[in-house]
Amino acid sequence: MKRIVNLFVFVDKVFARCVEILLIVILLAMMLLVASQVVLRNIFSSGITWADVASRHMVLWVAFLGAMMATRSRQHLAIDALMRLFPRKSRNAIRIGLDALACAVAFLLARAAFAFILDERASGAELFVGIPIWVAEAVIPFGFAMISLEYAIGIGLDIWRIATDASGTHVAGRGRQQ
Repeated sequence: MKRIVNLFVFVDKVFARCVEILLIVILLAMMLLVASQVVLRNIFSSGITWADVASRHMVLWVAFLGAMMATRSRQHLAIDALMRLFPRKSRNAIRIGLDALACAVAFLLARAAFAFILDERASGAELFVGIPIWVAEAVIPFGFAMISLEYAIGIGLDIWRIATDASGTHVAGRGRQQ
């Protein structure tokens, strides 16, 4: 059992590292593209015809990859002012319930986004330079699916930690943090 858990932990860390690297590469590429576009327009009165479209889609990728990472570490936006009014056990149950709701909503959004991508693929529209538009938008269903999976993993970890915590001090909603 320990080997299986270690395998999952290893795969999780490799995946997270790959997302971080992809996020950095896209951000750097977007900065270079936009800076080049500004220089070309202001100094040479020309530009890259597809730069604006590409940068908009890069922002989409950065947003979804960042949301995936924020959900993984539970550093996303949350309004928890009322949660502090409840005792720990109630707070844990409410947090797990809210995470389950967020997991379900993200899953439904992933399904809807997947249907959208299938429609985009059927249309045959191109983004630029022969790249199909659905390829650039594929991050939408993938991002929502990964966010849903991250919530599901967090729920499982919280339930396991609450069940095995003899001291009763575990606070739900911390993701992979101990």
